[in-house]
This record gives sequence, C-alpha cells and structure tokens, in this order.
Amino acid sequence: MIRFSVLSLFVLLLMGCSFNGIMSESYDGKKITADEEAVELYEEENLLKTEGLESRYAFLNSDTVFEGLRDGGTEITLSPGHYVIGEDVEPGRYSAATEEASAIVVYDENGDRLLETALNYFNTNAVLELQEGYRVEYVTRRGPIDLIPSEEKYDSMIPAGIHTVGEHLEAGTYSLLTKELPVRRLNSEDEVYMNPGGMGSVSLSSTDVEIDTELSIKVELHEGDTIVSEHPVVLEKD
Repeated sequence: MIRFSVLSLFVLLLMGCSFNGIMSESYDGKKITADEEAVELYEEENLLKTEGLESRYAFLNSDTVFEGLRDGGTEITLSPGHYVIGEDVEPGRYSAATEEASAIVVYDENGDRLLETALNYFNTNAVLELQEGYRVEYVTRRGPIDLIPSEEKYDSMIPAGIHTVGEHLEAGTYSLLTKELPVRRLNSEDEVYMNPGGMGSVSLSSTDVEIDTELSIKVELHEGDTIVSEHPVVLEKD
C-alpha cells in the first residue's frame, strides 16, 4: 500500500507533478503513483531525486569539473553582454554586487548553463568561480557591474554563486537554515538538499530577521564539493 504524507506530496510536486486543490487519486485520467525511491531519499536524507530536475537546477545539465579556484582574477567592469573567461575576463574567483535589477548567467566550457542568479534588493551579491572557457552573460537595463577578485571566507551566510568547499568554507556537518542546497560532489555526483521550512531570500533581506534553528536540516559538505546556488545560503556548523 502506498503511503502519502506531506513530505511525499512535497517531493512529488518538486518532481514535476502539479495539483490544484485537494490531491485526487488520478491526474489527467491516469492513476497517480509515488516514486518510492524519491520519497525514501527525501524522508531519510532530505535529498531530492535529481532526475527530472534539470530545468530547475541548471548545473545538473553540465559535465564540467569544478577546479575549486581560490583566488586570482583582475577587477573588471562589465556592461550588459557576453564575456569569455580567458579572453575577456581572467579566470578567478570574483564577487559581484548591486541592488539594481539585473542577472548574471554562467555557462560552462561547452555552453551549458551552470547558474543564473538575479541580483536585486533581496539578493545583492554573488560570488563566482570562473574557469577558463566559461562564459558570463550580464543582463540589465541599469548600467554596469564590477567583478572584484575575492578571497573572502564564509562560515554562515554564503552569497549566491559557485563555492568550492575547503579554502573559503570548511568541510563538515552543517544545519541548513535556508530552503535548498544544490551540491556537486567531488566525485561528480549531484545532490540537492531541500528544507521546506527554511528561509527564502526575501526573509534574509530583512534587517531584523530572526533565524529559527529548529527549522533546519542536517547536511554534509566534504573537501572539494562545490555549492552552485542561485540564492543565498545560511549554514550553521555543528
């Protein structure tokens, strides 16, 4: 007998099914069956089954091997347009910040989209590890943005972007306080942690936000893992 729970329904929704109102026993004339593997993965490890989520998490489409860039790069101002890393922009780890409505899209060496993050009042900063052959697209109607080489380390509030665990973020067990944590493991396995009770970008932008540590899930980050997140992430190390 198939058992549906709130968590199971949540997983099914994320896996591509959509429902209006109360969940019925059939959808479009076809009986609904749960993906038992996805349900078990979520209920036991707070992980989503990544198959079928490629449109939601762009990095799942890419075969790139993250090099874990720790520094390097030269400050540069980007106007709206496309830039090739190694030709227009030096490879390196950069910070980009603005409150103006804009977006930064990062493509890998094969032209596959890795990351697309919107910068605005609710998400003002992104940190990008830009490797040789990558391409960056900057989209806005509000003027240029500066890419500034960054060696900053993080232990709690992590900006949107690409972050390799080790140099700028310690490996270990963490409590995830925001909604999701997409990770490419060192062995190239992709995982997405999901915390339905976590905070979103709008909540994080508030100056008087109160963080409820009870609404967290445990996540494991290992040396060489790479976080690829379009939203800021809040972690608390055990």
